[in-house]
Amino acid sequence: MSENSNIAIRVSGLGKMYRMYSRASDLLWELLSRKTRHREHWALRDISFEVGKGEVVGVIGRNGAGKTTLLRIIAGTLDQTSGTVDVKGRVSAIMVLGTGFNMDLSGRENILLGGLVLGMTHDEIAAKTEDIINFSGLQEFIDSPCREYSSGMVARLAFSIAVSVDPDILIVDEALSTGDMIFNAKSYARMRQIARSGATVLFVTHSLQQIYDLCDKAILLERGGLAAVGEPRTVGYLYEQKVHEEMAALNQTNAPVLQIGNLVSSENRKAAITNVEVLSLTTKERTSRLKDGDEYLIHITVEAKESVRSVSIGYDIRTQTGVQVYGFSTSNAGVEENLLAGETKEFTFWLRPSLNNGTYFLNVGIAENIHNADHSSYYSMMHFIGDSVTIEGVTDSIFPGISNMRGKFQSSKVMTGELAEDKQV
Repeated sequence: MSENSNIAIRVSGLGKMYRMYSRASDLLWELLSRKTRHREHWALRDISFEVGKGEVVGVIGRNGAGKTTLLRIIAGTLDQTSGTVDVKGRVSAIMVLGTGFNMDLSGRENILLGGLVLGMTHDEIAAKTEDIINFSGLQEFIDSPCREYSSGMVARLAFSIAVSVDPDILIVDEALSTGDMIFNAKSYARMRQIARSGATVLFVTHSLQQIYDLCDKAILLERGGLAAVGEPRTVGYLYEQKVHEEMAALNQTNAPVLQIGNLVSSENRKAAITNVEVLSLTTKERTSRLKDGDEYLIHITVEAKESVRSVSIGYDIRTQTGVQVYGFSTSNAGVEENLLAGETKEFTFWLRPSLNNGTYFLNVGIAENIHNADHSSYYSMMHFIGDSVTIEGVTDSIFPGISNMRGKFQSSKVMTGELAEDKQV
């Protein structure tokens, strides 16, 4: 590792190429004739990024983007074609469920086998075996052959072994996707604990919520290339953009435009959002402070370059970590809206928020309905603006969570004993 001691992983110009042959015999003919009979497929090309010690980094991207290939190279189980990978510290990786397991052996025996693969001594494994079993929650099955385990049970045991070594770098490739909810919560808490100890966690997921909840940084791969590296919410927006682009291609419409923050003109698209503002009905002024119980109007202005028969205009409110608190649109309201070429149109939404104290973000978007408002799930996004307005939630109430659901205590009642009375509030 180079001069920066805070860097755990440095990837520079990384590439991985596979030779693809149409027939098995082509490889032999290529060796004999020394004429190319293959085509090159680059699973990764020119990937560069750094991961600091103690960071939790999520890798996202569609199937075939190169996520698993990247993690295998970093873990040292696959050689790269070009570029360099510098890894500092002891690596523990879960790449495929039960890799290295002997399915005819019991869970306890596979703990020994897995521990040896990870470089632990027999004494170290013996000292940690009970903790591994307890963490996995497989106490009653631990002496049964692993072939009798479900895929989720194998995932739990594999993860429990991998995190028992107190690694400097933990790499997880979707191994938790088959785990149950309780074990997943324990696993994510363990990953955070590992990160707080100064170690690094790198994991693949298709869930943006996991990215927002767990990660300090996100990496987006697209067709073997590096599409983005950065703050999870921003990278998450870009991932959503890729999904909307694919939907637009399937619907044979123009690709959508995504932006973070600043507004832009409507050039080169059918329609664009040119202004967003929140107006307080109490003060009649523009504001970004949403007080619990007060009423507000959200104005979204759209400029149309072309006529669009059916559109949906809407917004959502998200936390700083990207959790969607609420969303609404004209289609949700069952309203059919259209745009005429050259017109500017303002759409107004009423809102009475009940947010906890904190910072939130207002995102707005305009989409073309493929059919009509009655089939609003079939649409192509035309323009989406993330973080168009930074909102401050304000409330005098004290409650856990994000939104005030106006809960009240109703009564208590003694069900047994000599006294049988109600306490009404």
